[in-house]
Amino acid sequence: MIDKQRRVPAAGAVVITAMLAVTGCAAKKNDSPNAANVEAVYSDQTRVGEVNQLKSIQEFCGSKPLKVALADGTGDNAWRKTARAEFEDEARKCSNLTVMPYSDAQNNPQKAISDIKALVAQGADAIVVFPDAGEALLPTLREAFKAGVAIVPWTANPGGTPGKDYTTFVGHNTINDGRTWARWTCAHLGDTGGNVLFLGGTPGNTQSTTEIKGVEEEFAANPACRNAKLLNEPGKPIDTNWNPAQTQRVVAGLLTKYPKIDAIISDSGDGSLGGLRAFEAANRKLPLWTANDLNGFACEWKKRSAQQPDYNIVTVSSRTWIVRLALRKAVAAKQGITDGEPEIINIPIYEDSFDKAKQPRCDPALPSNAILSAELGPEQLKSIYN
Repeated sequence: MIDKQRRVPAAGAVVITAMLAVTGCAAKKNDSPNAANVEAVYSDQTRVGEVNQLKSIQEFCGSKPLKVALADGTGDNAWRKTARAEFEDEARKCSNLTVMPYSDAQNNPQKAISDIKALVAQGADAIVVFPDAGEALLPTLREAFKAGVAIVPWTANPGGTPGKDYTTFVGHNTINDGRTWARWTCAHLGDTGGNVLFLGGTPGNTQSTTEIKGVEEEFAANPACRNAKLLNEPGKPIDTNWNPAQTQRVVAGLLTKYPKIDAIISDSGDGSLGGLRAFEAANRKLPLWTANDLNGFACEWKKRSAQQPDYNIVTVSSRTWIVRLALRKAVAAKQGITDGEPEIINIPIYEDSFDKAKQPRCDPALPSNAILSAELGPEQLKSIYN
């Protein structure tokens, strides 16, 4: 078992207007009847567990030859590239698994639907899906499941019902992540408090919408947050597509709108690099910042912290390795083997610039995009981004 404990003037107004329009799309998805189902997943303690409960895929390979596939909603960032490498690495551990060609829907819901249908038509036995399109994918997931495919959405919950619409859902406890980030932020803002913004990913994705729920819960319940102000509209992440260039544009608009920003709660280390560039271009002091771990994010902290000692960061693991759990669940289901691993994983803090035992990890020999909490070796990490 790998130790994962150590393993984001007028022109600005245009950006803000566009950003809020996109955020509105996310709100519509989160207000749907399935929103309650999504949130209930993270509250069901029979499904939630810790990283030390995860197992080896060798227990679930079985004997039947299987075709397995990864269907991605978008593949244009470091996180998705790393997750793809983890999926393929995990599949190689079972000699009876054949990995089908990777599908990237390029953030197009209709293409995501077509990609899954095509994989089913090509004989896929097990498909792991990142459902960026949310509930729009449910009929397609259900159709594949009823056709006998073991289909496991991961990280972004599409709603629906496991065992009826798809095999199961696996992911990390996104509400817990939101609370972790908010707790750290409030503790280090101190009694003076300050203005806080939450940056999410693609419009309507349930990862970001449940993370902001955790942030809001912590702000409401934690006395240390009494003077901290979350500037987002209730329940609405600010969409960035988890893309550094778009995050830079969005944050540039936010800096125009808000003369004082004391903390950024982001769920992307990769996207956060663009946000940092926006602060630098505006000649603004860097705030407290949360994210998922990324080599470049840690290296930026090391580079800037000496000049800006108040700039501090915390990360949780980027948990690209959860795609391995999704594959194990899909393979076990198709082989008829019981997989008792938890489906929802509580992710611990990975780096904390305030904690001498968890200092941000910067490896200059690896690309900025490298995710050091991945279950991949240095050479594998280098090859991903070439």
